[in-house]
Amino acid sequence: MSNIITVLKSSPTFFSIIILAMSATSCSSFRDYMRPISRGIPKESDAVKSSFRTIHNDSIVPPFHFINEDQAENAINVLIDDKMIDATAVPLDEFVKLHKTLSFAIIRNDTVLYEYYAPDVTNQTNVTSFSIAKSFVTMLIGIAIHEEKIKSVHQSIADFFPELSDKPDIRPITIQNLLQHTSGIKFSKEMFNPWSDNAEFYYTENLRKRSLNLNVKEPPGQHYDYQSENTMLLALILERTTEMSISQYLEQKIWTQIGTTAPATWNTDRNDTLAIEKAFCCLNARTMDFAKFGRLLLNKGSWNGKQVIPEEFIHEATTPSIKNGGKMTYGYNMGIGPVKYGSFFSVGLYGQFIYLYPAHNVIIVRFGKSGYSYQPNYWKSIMLQIIDQL
Repeated sequence: MSNIITVLKSSPTFFSIIILAMSATSCSSFRDYMRPISRGIPKESDAVKSSFRTIHNDSIVPPFHFINEDQAENAINVLIDDKMIDATAVPLDEFVKLHKTLSFAIIRNDTVLYEYYAPDVTNQTNVTSFSIAKSFVTMLIGIAIHEEKIKSVHQSIADFFPELSDKPDIRPITIQNLLQHTSGIKFSKEMFNPWSDNAEFYYTENLRKRSLNLNVKEPPGQHYDYQSENTMLLALILERTTEMSISQYLEQKIWTQIGTTAPATWNTDRNDTLAIEKAFCCLNARTMDFAKFGRLLLNKGSWNGKQVIPEEFIHEATTPSIKNGGKMTYGYNMGIGPVKYGSFFSVGLYGQFIYLYPAHNVIIVRFGKSGYSYQPNYWKSIMLQIIDQL
């Protein structure tokens, strides 16, 4: 707080803005405005400082095989370019240390070829996923459709939000629009702007109310516009149709079905009965449990013979389409790799990845620390460099 006061004293213009904000908003809203300044940019340590719901696991099933030390030395020999302009190839062991990596694993044919943890991290540490969480919400939507709790991806979101009946421009927006980020909803998302909608979503203590206070800037299906609002609306739809929190639904439908080794947590906006998960981010689990989710997707929703997620929905979610504003490199909250590879991936802030390469049955998981130098396209190229050498 003392840092904020110092800034205010040294910046009359900024001070004037704050006074105007205070006069235009309630005290609780003002706290929402100030919270991004006092807490700074999103970081992995937020997971243990924020309230959360626990997602319990069930019986542990180890689907991955670990090679012995003698085999490990020769199991993988990968060279990767670093970020320098005059980049030269460095071994994977060196690369992960150069780029703020918390954990990294490469799995092929259910065999762990490579595994790395930073000095302050172990295989029992929960890492945070940031936007990887969006792909979990997506797969829960697929399950809810299969269970006929939702009619289809083409159902209007107005069916689930009667309190928005005074907004006729909501009716044309479908669940598919939310999944593809083509909803046309107005949402500012500058990464480091403390007063953007994106920052407010991350820090607000009334996310449920804020999510329903939405405005439409254009008809749906016109343009791709990636935003947290879309995923929060999906979470509210799941909550209303399943009569569970999304943590409970995830626990019942996926987490206890895939032999995870430990409980996960999902950060919430507050710590009371009105809390809701930050569905657009903030799912925290062990690295290899995230890898198990990757294995589930790689195997088209089947886990050791049991269909956990409908196969047709995973196919739909990972097939790009430019129709209705869609993007060739994006499906339903899933990134799509180059056509040559047939790869797809869940991706989160600061280079968090669950990268899947079906042709070679490869899973690559990577989690890292926060930093201002995050470059999404750089990390995508790194994944391709690795799979080209496997």
